[in-house]
Amino acid sequence: MLTVSAARWLLVLHTGLGVAAVAAGTHLVVWLRRYLRGVGSRRAVVKFAWIFLALQAAAFLAGNLMYPTYKVEVRAAYLDNPGALIAEQATRARALDALVPAPHAEAPDLVRDAAQAARWFDVKEHWIALGLFASAAVVLVLALWDPVRDGVAFAPIVVGLAAIACGTVWLGAIIGVLTAAWRAV
Repeated sequence: MLTVSAARWLLVLHTGLGVAAVAAGTHLVVWLRRYLRGVGSRRAVVKFAWIFLALQAAAFLAGNLMYPTYKVEVRAAYLDNPGALIAEQATRARALDALVPAPHAEAPDLVRDAAQAARWFDVKEHWIALGLFASAAVVLVLALWDPVRDGVAFAPIVVGLAAIACGTVWLGAIIGVLTAAWRAV
């Protein structure tokens, strides 16, 4: 398990790689659509596919290196620990009362929401793994297939796989940000 300090730096790297993967995946889908209409460059599409796969794999690796620290320091110590959630909520309420002594609205069910955030995080990891396979399939198909030479029969498959892979990194980015909003390493 990494130290918390090392895990924080890895989280920054993981976030940067994730943002870059979202951008590369989005660009790949846009360029693929143009390429299949005969407007784009095969070289650029293949390059974006490789960049996208490399960024996804690097972000996945960074996330997996950080995961044991997350599991202990965030999930077990906070998200799956009702006592810690309630104690932090009480501390925040006291601090808010000290700053603004006014009645507050009732807090939502924090324990239920934290458990749901932890479950969504696990779901995200599975989708990201599936997206990696879809991205690798896009790279493989693009290495063997050229729509100018071979026709456009594989076009819907390639665009669909790229869209799925791109969708998984977008989903991962959104869920990752929302989970980190609850509690980051």
